[in-house]
This record gives sequence, structure tokens and C-alpha cells, in this order.
Amino acid sequence: MAAQQGSKGAALPQASIKDRFVAWWEGYDLATLLSRRPPADEADAGDAGGHPRQASTQSSTDRRTLNRTGKPLWTATRVQVAEKIWGEGYATPGGNDHIPSLVKPLGLNPAMSVLDLAAGLGGSTRSMASQFGAWVTGLESNPVLAEAGMFRSHKAGMARQAPVQAYDPETFSWPKRVDAVFAKEGFYTVRNKDGLLDAVEAALKPRGHFLFTDYVLDKARASGPVFKGWLDHEPVEPHPWTVDQYAQGLQQRNLDIRITEDLSDLHRGLILSAIQGLVAHLEQHSMDHQTKVAVVEEVELWARRVAVLDAGIRLYRFYVLKPADIS
Repeated sequence: MAAQQGSKGAALPQASIKDRFVAWWEGYDLATLLSRRPPADEADAGDAGGHPRQASTQSSTDRRTLNRTGKPLWTATRVQVAEKIWGEGYATPGGNDHIPSLVKPLGLNPAMSVLDLAAGLGGSTRSMASQFGAWVTGLESNPVLAEAGMFRSHKAGMARQAPVQAYDPETFSWPKRVDAVFAKEGFYTVRNKDGLLDAVEAALKPRGHFLFTDYVLDKARASGPVFKGWLDHEPVEPHPWTVDQYAQGLQQRNLDIRITEDLSDLHRGLILSAIQGLVAHLEQHSMDHQTKVAVVEEVELWARRVAVLDAGIRLYRFYVLKPADIS
């Protein structure tokens, strides 16, 4: 796509999803909006506020509760916006219509116990419990999301079959063995992935199932302003592994890899479809200023994630089996 032209003929930055969204919503001329943006080299010199970037010194607790600028990761307003975009009980793409096909390899049934290690608002946790009868415990790294998820499980009458609670994935361990472990885009911000995989393997029963999706690093494309922008502006500092790193980590724990699948195109489609749905909703409804700000920030976040799917990051699904005990 050609660069936009300013009033004096100078080339302007290309319009992102966020640019088009803001221009449409606020009634701005798109070229005028882009002309106010600083040049890319100036923008790359600091964060969104023009401040020099600094290495993260957040504690594990802070990383689960605060973003990289020290503000709360989740608020009641952001939860409301996320559910409007992704559906009730969801803070990320893929709602109740998507979860059954995603977890199909697990073969869930009412006799099975499951851990959901990226429960969010508990939508996937309750979906696996209600649609398959499994007993699912949702674990969520952010305490605000975990509390909201548990509230929704209580409200749905599923507090026992689909509870949601807070946990720290950096120090995860589980006292009981389970039949399956599931996680949806929950590992790429975890620093101690080796410890997490050790804990998952220990928590699985013999012949247990482990299925997860995650953002993975594509080293061949992991350079340039789009990748750098994603890396620098994710709310929680990313620590993505490559597909090979995950494969080696799983094999080192004697887990049998059955599926390694690139779901990037599906993921992109889910995001863009949801944003289109949001636009249709906003055409019929008005919102206060605080909600508008939260909507624009959320759209900006997902616009960066869509862009980076072809610029250094992919979305993969992994499915593995734990072997039976050797007697």
C-alpha cells in the first residue's frame, strides 16, 4: 500500500488498523491524523509517551498486575471492552464457538480433570466444562481477571466444576495429577518456561494430554519496526520461544508431540472479524470518554498483534501426550 501524502506532498506513514479506526470514530481526515505522527526514527527513540525505553525491573507480582508503564493491566472498563469485542467471558480471540474445535484432540469427557493455565475471564474454562462435562480448574496470572472469572463461574452455577483462581506461572506447581492441561496464548510472557514445562509434565497423569497455543518467534522475520513495535509495546514484556525451542523442551520431558500447527491465519481472521463487529456495534451505541479511550487502546494492542503475525511472530498450536508409566 502506498504511503499517504500530506498537504505539501511529503510521504506520510502508512495507516494502521488503529489509525483508520480512530479517524472513522472521531471523524478526522486520515491524512491529517497521520501528519501529526512523529517520524518513525523519532518514535522509535522512546515509548508511546516519548520517554526513553528502559529494561524491565518489574517483580513477578508486578508483571501480573501492572503494565510496563506501571498502570493496572486490567480494570473494570477494560474487562467490559474486552467482552464486547471477544464475547462474554473472553479477554482474547476465540469464544465458545472456537474452543470445542481447538480442544478436540483432548477428547474431553465428564470423567476427566483439566487445568486451564490461561483462563482469563474463564470463558474457555466454562466452555470445556459445559460442553464436554469435564471438571476444569482455571488458573489465571492476572488477579483482576481471575476474580472476575470466578464471579462469572459463580453466576453461571459452575463454581465447583469450573472455578477460576489466580496463580503465578513463573512458580507454577500443582498438588494433584490431572488428565489434561490446556492453555491459550498464555506462555509467551513467561520467563521460566523450562520450570513451567516441568510443572506441567509433573501434573499430568500417565497418558495425559497437553494442548496449548502460543505466540512463537519466527527468527527469519524478527526484525524491523513492526516487530520492534510489538516487542516494545506489549503490556507485559514478551519472552517468546521458537517452534524448535518448544519442540526440544517437550521432547526433553519425554512428551510425545502429535500436533504442531500454524494457526496464524485463523487467529488473524478471528481478530479482524471481531474488530469489524465492534465497529458495527459502535455505529449504534455511544460511550463515555473513559470507555472510548479503553476501546482505542485495545484496538491498538490487537492491531500490533495482527501486524506482527507476518513480521516475526506466529501463532501455533501444540498437542502432546505423556507416555504411560513403565511397570
